[in-house]
Formats: sequence, structure tokens, C-alpha cells
Amino acid sequence: MKHGDLNKFLRAHGPDALILVDGQSLQTNGELGLSQMLHIATQIAAGMMYLASQHFVHRDLATRNCLVGNGLLVKIGDFGMSRDIYSTDYYRVGGHTMLPIRWMPPESIMYRKFTTESDVWSFGVILWEIFTYGKQPWFQLANNEVL
Repeated sequence: MKHGDLNKFLRAHGPDALILVDGQSLQTNGELGLSQMLHIATQIAAGMMYLASQHFVHRDLATRNCLVGNGLLVKIGDFGMSRDIYSTDYYRVGGHTMLPIRWMPPESIMYRKFTTESDVWSFGVILWEIFTYGKQPWFQLANNEVL
């Protein structure tokens, strides 16, 4: 989609985002307003409601797995490449597979139990990402401290 993943889009439209123009001057992409953020969040919620109605549990809902198109059209995806691009978002727990622990509820981390409710938890974390312009959840903590 035109604007790439939502995480990069949020970072590019935050209050501190500056881009180089003509090799010299700096300008902003334009900060997202509250109504735009709510529009993004509403689309993700609608997508998650649809997935739940189809008895599908996403298990890795995060802004890095959403794409942004024209007119702030947001679509949910799940891309294997995101593990390479965002390797610091995943943590190996007890020698098991890499898990996106910053987006997971305790029962998913401890028991590997994933449900529609665990996706709701992840949606709450997405809201935090949206309203902080793409900051990593608990960015001040190392992965082992998040646990």
C-alpha cells in the first residue's frame, strides 16, 4: 500500500518527525490529528471484529502488521518479513520461538494461550502506539524486564 506499514507512517507523522528536502531544509510531513488517529484505530477495530467473527485469532496484532493506503485506509496484515524488519519487537522466551511480548497479555506469554481476548489486549497496545506516534511499548525496558 502507498504509505507502507502503520508504524513507520506514525513515526513519519509525529511531532518530532523531520525530513530533508533538497538536501538542505527540514520540513515536517504534517502531524496527525486526533480525528485521524481515531479513524485509524476505528478501521483496525473493524478489521479485528471481522476476523473474530470468522473465528480467526491474529496472534501478532501491532502497527508493524498494518498497512496504510490513500486516504488513511488501513488494512491488517501479518507478514513474515516483519520479524526481520522489527527484530527487536520479538523476544525468545525459554528457548521457544520468538514472541512479540510487548503486545501480548500475560496468559499468552506464560501459557501460549491465544484467543480473541488476547487480540483485544494487543489492540489496546496498538492504541498506545497510535497515540505515541509509533513508539515501541515499554520502550524504556529491555525485553527481559518486560516479562
